[in-house]
Amino acid sequence: MTDIWIFVQQRDGEIEDVTFGLITEAKRLIEQLGEAGQVTAVALGSASEPLLATLGNYGANRVLRVTNARMNRYQGEVFGRALFDLVQKENPTCLLMAQSSETEDLAQRVAASMKTALVTRAIDFSTAADGTARAIRPVANGYLFEEVELNTRPTPIVLFLPAVLFDTEPDRETAATVTKIPFPDPVHDLKTRTVNVIEAAPEDLDLEEADIIVAGGRGVGKGESFDIIHALARTIGGSVGGTRPIFDWGDLPYERQIGQTGKYVSPRLIINCGISGANEYTAGMEKSQQVIAIDLNPRARMFRFADLGVIGDVHEILPPLIERVKELKDSD
Repeated sequence: MTDIWIFVQQRDGEIEDVTFGLITEAKRLIEQLGEAGQVTAVALGSASEPLLATLGNYGANRVLRVTNARMNRYQGEVFGRALFDLVQKENPTCLLMAQSSETEDLAQRVAASMKTALVTRAIDFSTAADGTARAIRPVANGYLFEEVELNTRPTPIVLFLPAVLFDTEPDRETAATVTKIPFPDPVHDLKTRTVNVIEAAPEDLDLEEADIIVAGGRGVGKGESFDIIHALARTIGGSVGGTRPIFDWGDLPYERQIGQTGKYVSPRLIINCGISGANEYTAGMEKSQQVIAIDLNPRARMFRFADLGVIGDVHEILPPLIERVKELKDSD
């Protein structure tokens, strides 16, 4: 029987939304194969059993909950060993993950141990009854896409870009079966150990993992003019992004560029400042849950994508906004 595994991504004991998108992908793959199958969610971490059981409402048939005292936070060697042991024992059809710094590290560890196929930054994945599997991912800074054929044995691992994982709503009221799997503490055999975790400033978070993004475009200006974007991001706890011109001007590094030739993002909120809304840019942020646009041009294409639009000069609108947010913070 087809058994599609998805990796439950967690933050502070809560299930991240990309997990529900992975379940949707797993169900799609089973329908594509046209045969009996199940979706198995694998959880390594601190999420509670009752919370994990709710994954059944989204389509997961069962949850494998691997527990260990060292799994309260991500530790590559511990998580890698635990997941490798489980995959080797159960031999699922494939393992799907959402791309992040942690899952990229984890997937590489497991794939190397298993000597199996690994595809990162995937935007599509398909399997066939004859055992073939293909994935599509952007290359050449997003100017091209490549189709990759994977060996399906042993279990291939596919990391999806979070922005292509569509949000989903619960479609049934069926709790998933949660099976607790103890994992022995390998403390005496570890080659590496996490001794401290230093929280990154929200402004420096990877754009693909950020909940809030403040993005600036050509309309903001270059050099010191762009400082207002950093100021707003610091004030509201957001990460900074920008369009291609901002990267070309040297005001942001490449990893801060949003769009087809940059990052695909899916934050809860994105504030687009001085961005006209070219196709190249909007393709990279169309999965954002809430969109605010600020631009002088009332006909800017970006307003078509905005839940809230503000017509005006960024440099006149943002300073009082920043001051008001600071006042509200001080009053709490």
